[in-house]
Amino acid sequence: MDDKTTQVVHNQLDEYDVYIGRAVPEAGLEASKWGNPFVMADDSDEERDRAVADYRTWVVAQPELMAALGELRGLRLGCWCAPNACHGNVLAELADDYR
Repeated sequence: MDDKTTQVVHNQLDEYDVYIGRAVPEAGLEASKWGNPFVMADDSDEERDRAVADYRTWVVAQPELMAALGELRGLRLGCWCAPNACHGNVLAELADDYR
């Protein structure tokens, strides 16, 4: 296992190892299995926090994703949200704790 901390970076501003967002065909990005199915109703901090909390509840109930967390450990996860709160922060935390 890698001892590096898993990071979340902006996929358009930083280099990343794994894209974790939704499909964006115009940017050449396919949907990731790690994408957040919970869409924000607006750009408020409250909505962002809700979407991240909903993702946390959802992802820990997905056995196939939980079993695959090791593949994210120590990598740079690319998403559109960074540096704002993001479902990627949930994945990074879970990946770093993965054993």
